[in-house]
Amino acid sequence: MVFAQANAHSTRIELSPNRSASWKEVKILICVISTVVLLIATAWSIAGAWLILPFAGFEVGLLALLMYRVSLYCHSKQVLTITPKSITFECGIKQPYFRWQFVRTATHVNVVEAETQFDRPKMVLTDDRISIPLGEFLNQQDCHLARTVFKQAGLMEISNKWWKQ
Repeated sequence: MVFAQANAHSTRIELSPNRSASWKEVKILICVISTVVLLIATAWSIAGAWLILPFAGFEVGLLALLMYRVSLYCHSKQVLTITPKSITFECGIKQPYFRWQFVRTATHVNVVEAETQFDRPKMVLTDDRISIPLGEFLNQQDCHLARTVFKQAGLMEISNKWWKQ
């Protein structure tokens, strides 16, 4: 998802992955699946196959861990704050764990165009010191929207297929 907010002094652009479920919905799904798995395991245990219980517990625990990790990753965010003199890049989940400030005149978005119609372009915010990938989690439509928002915010874009534009 791409969200842009402009005011008189700056533009703030947020890039985040699309999410189909909230954390509450993920917890409900984990509980439903866990209940079904544990009911089946209990039935087999009563029938004499008690060895299934540790494997069912491991399965439920692994499912809960993986669903938590995926949900946590889906709440990550990249934030670009563009002012007339600087560009501030922040990324994190609940709070920024990485922050970098660029000089606006020396910074551009380097775009590697998609090779096929099903691929998405790759975007990198770069200057002479560092290159940071932008929106690796975005889908194809959101990448095109992000490029449009970057151009509207005044970021310079350099494409690897500049002759096709």
